[in-house]
This record gives sequence, C-alpha cells and structure tokens, in this order.
Amino acid sequence: MTIFYPGGAGEREAGVAGGPPPEERRRENPFRKRAIERMNNALHFLRSLAEFREPYLLLKRYGIPLVPLNAPILDFKCKINSTQVFSDPSDPSRWWEWEDYWLSPILEEFGSYLERVKDRRLVFRDNGGDIHVFRYRTRFDRSYQRKLSARFKDIVLDWGLLLTLTTDLNQYFDIIKAEKALRKVWNRVSSGLRRKYGHVEFFTALEFSFKRGHGACHLHIVLLHISHIDLDWLRERIGKHARWLHIERFRNLHLGGKKGYLTKYLRKQVVGFASSSSIAFKNSALLWLTNARGWSCSRNFMSSVRREPAGWVFIGCFPAFVAEHSDFQSDPELWSDPELWVYLRGRRKDG
Repeated sequence: MTIFYPGGAGEREAGVAGGPPPEERRRENPFRKRAIERMNNALHFLRSLAEFREPYLLLKRYGIPLVPLNAPILDFKCKINSTQVFSDPSDPSRWWEWEDYWLSPILEEFGSYLERVKDRRLVFRDNGGDIHVFRYRTRFDRSYQRKLSARFKDIVLDWGLLLTLTTDLNQYFDIIKAEKALRKVWNRVSSGLRRKYGHVEFFTALEFSFKRGHGACHLHIVLLHISHIDLDWLRERIGKHARWLHIERFRNLHLGGKKGYLTKYLRKQVVGFASSSSIAFKNSALLWLTNARGWSCSRNFMSSVRREPAGWVFIGCFPAFVAEHSDFQSDPELWSDPELWVYLRGRRKDG
C-alpha cells in the first residue's frame, strides 16, 4: 500500500533506514568537518545563483559550467550534462538535484578519510597479557558486511509489517538536516507504537537513494507482530517530512544470509572496490557525513545475536609503524604516550 502526499518533491525510490549512533565525547573528524564546510559553501552558491535567473539560463544554454570566477569554495571539477533533466531548470535552489555541486566535495573528503585509516591499527591486550594488533576496519569494510550478515543469518521473522518513510528534500536546506529530521520522525512513530502496543520489536535500515531520489534519505522499518497501523495516526506523526509512505505485510522474512533483508542493504553501504561514482560509495559517504548508522534494531534482536565478551582490554588506536614495533608492544609506558596514539580508550586527538 502506497500513500501519496500532495505538494511534495515528487516520487523517489524507497530505501533503507537506521537509528543514530550513540553520542560520543570526542573531537570531530577533520575530514568530515571539512566535507560539511565545502558542502555548505556549494549550497550557498546555488541559492545565490537562484536570484539570477537570466544569467543562469544563458550559461546553461551554452553549456558553461556554473562555477563562480575567483571563488575557491568550489575547487572540485564540475561538468554540466546537457541530457540531465531538472524538474524546474530555472530554479537552482533545488539543491538535491545538483549532485555535481553539493556531493562532489563530500565524496572527495570521504575518500581521503578512507585512505587515512588504512594505516591505523587497533591494539588489544588479552587475559594473559599478550598484545594483539588488528587492522583498523570501518563499518564500510566488506568484512563488516560478512560478519554482520552471518550473525543474523539464522533469524527468520514470522509476520509483521514493512514500513518505508521517504524524506521530502524540499523541506530541508541540506542532507544533514534531512537525516536528523528523519530520526526525529521515526522516534515519534516508535514512541507512539510503544504506547499503543506496549512493546514493539523492530529492525530498521537507512539508505540514501541515487537512482531517482538524488540522495533522498529513507528508512526501511520492519515491525514484528503488528498487523495494522492507522493511517491518520501515522500521518499526524510524520507531518510534512515524507511525501511517500509504503506499507506492506510480510511473512517469513530472513534477516541475514546471502539473500537476507539486512544483507541487501549492507551491500549498499560497503565501498569495497567500488569507484567514487558508484551508488555504494555515495551512500556510504552520506552515512559518514551525517554520522548515521546504516541499521538499527530493538534490544531483543541484538541480545539474540550478541557475542560473549572475550575479556580483552582495548588499549587504543595507533599508526601502523607504532603498533607493529616490538619496542612499543613490550613497553606499557608507551601505550599512553600522547605523541603516539590516535585515540586511547575514548580520548581522541583527531579523526
């Protein structure tokens, strides 16, 4: 069942959702901070360009890139595609259609971040006092997809509802505000469901659509053992955030495994060997930029697959040449040296 809200930004592909990660007291990742600044500069230029309709049409007619002269804020390459169709070509303020401007600096900074963490190592100490060094792996690594899918492979949900909330980007000034608003909408809906049903089991996945949605964030929600949601009640809690809602019933839904519900969306969050122009890379970059989790679930889901702690002590994250040096591993005083660590038991120097 699909519900259409008049006055929105148009149809966009439904995608995935997730809840926000827990807040951490740490300094902001410098690559992410720089990406936000460059995105904001690009969007500011697009909105100022909207005030000059005739110069814009002239530039577009002759295929001249819309890059301001002597302006360092857009230092990435941009090429106008004459075959690209905009719903209103006289209105550059529709920022979400202009991926060449607002998305390009994000992808560049995200790529720099991934290159930076390749040279980091995580250091642990086991119960016997031995040191173990592991390569730093982000949640965008292919190994993360495999491990998470394997943890959920035996879980089959017998029946319930699938709900998709698709964000109307016309309501927001940038993708960060849109994603934050989507979190709040889901919190309102989930809180209302708990009041109605007492206890709600759910699983969510977050995705940014690039097939037809120009990065529109949408949340896929699995509601277990709920057979009906009042549409008027749901519209009231969603408000103007979403133009499209999609609701359907399911039976025997597999979460993990090769063809599982979770696996399908994890593949869109793994960069692997993907190029910077691929959907997976773009989706991962926006998850990183918005500091959002790609998936989330209720406590019972997690407790059913949680692994017992190994009893190891996490020492910290260090550059590879430090962590793998024999002098470092044999001298505990070096483990807390602020000149050596990247972050140490919750304390972080940089991104």
